[in-house]
Amino acid sequence: MVSVDPQIWIAAFFTIAATSYAFRDNVVFKFAENTFIGVAAGHTIVMGVKNIRDYGWTHIMQGEMIYSVAFLLGILLYARFHRDYYWLYRYPIAFLVGNGIGISIRAAIHSDFIVQVAATASPLIKSDALGTVNALITFVGVVTSISHFIFTQEKIHEGAIGIVPKIGRWMMLLAFGASFGNTVMSRFGMYQGRIIFLLREWLQII
Repeated sequence: MVSVDPQIWIAAFFTIAATSYAFRDNVVFKFAENTFIGVAAGHTIVMGVKNIRDYGWTHIMQGEMIYSVAFLLGILLYARFHRDYYWLYRYPIAFLVGNGIGISIRAAIHSDFIVQVAATASPLIKSDALGTVNALITFVGVVTSISHFIFTQEKIHEGAIGIVPKIGRWMMLLAFGASFGNTVMSRFGMYQGRIIFLLREWLQII
């Protein structure tokens, strides 16, 4: 018994259309691709207008005039399309770049350095044997991988000590392989979900 729900039929059509690219590029796939891009663009525009209304205009109407600064900067972004007032476009861009760099530097130092060092070193104090072995492998992998990128000292890549960056290179290859395998498995898992949808919700075979 095939489903009679039009929404399920639409979802099934686009699932099959997207999958058809595995055989060859075709008109059906291009239609599904363009439809997805159009829907995504329309959804982005609608959400942008909604955010302006909910998080900007509503606050201005309630007397919080500080939000008018954000509105003014947003309007100045469109000055780039005018030949004479193009220079006004630089002010909101400068604000966005400066604010973004400030936030990024703070977040990068915290998440990419401090948190990573703590996450690498803290498991070494675990009492269970398995946890300690895993922590030691992780610690060795991190230290040797970092040593592979030390190019200011040529001797670190030569002689007996040169084995350290070589171990780091193999550790990175193992990490890349595991990451790629995880990506492939996750993609297969997602596609498996679509196949189950076709068989259960659309064709109602299982």
